Amino acid sequence: MSPFTRLLGLEFESIERGLCVLRLKVTEEHFNSGQRVHGGVIFSLLDSAMGAAAFSVLEPHETTATVEAKINYTRAVTGGDLECTGKVVHAGTRTVVVDGEIWQDGALVAKCLGTFARI
Repeated sequence: MSPFTRLLGLEFESIERGLCVLRLKVTEEHFNSGQRVHGGVIFSLLDSAMGAAAFSVLEPHETTATVEAKINYTRAVTGGDLECTGKVVHAGTRTVVVDGEIWQDGALVAKCLGTFARI
């Protein structure tokens, strides 16, 4: 866990080759001025889970960084717990493509597709 992910309160549920699951217990510190979870928090949760999933398929001498990501926010969050999954859909020689989703109580909160560099 990085200092930033600890600051946000992200918790690892599980990690295995090509798959990472993170959780977040929403607090008022995550809210924007409209009393909803800030989009940056949602994206950070996705980016962290997808980055960890990408990292899990790398060689020991490699690291990774986000190259690009496209996110759809599908539901406002006003509290509760979030579950985020990052799943590798393609591991190439230079990039790793990862699918990410956040769910709350059976409802999709956000969907993301990202590309991560193999460094």
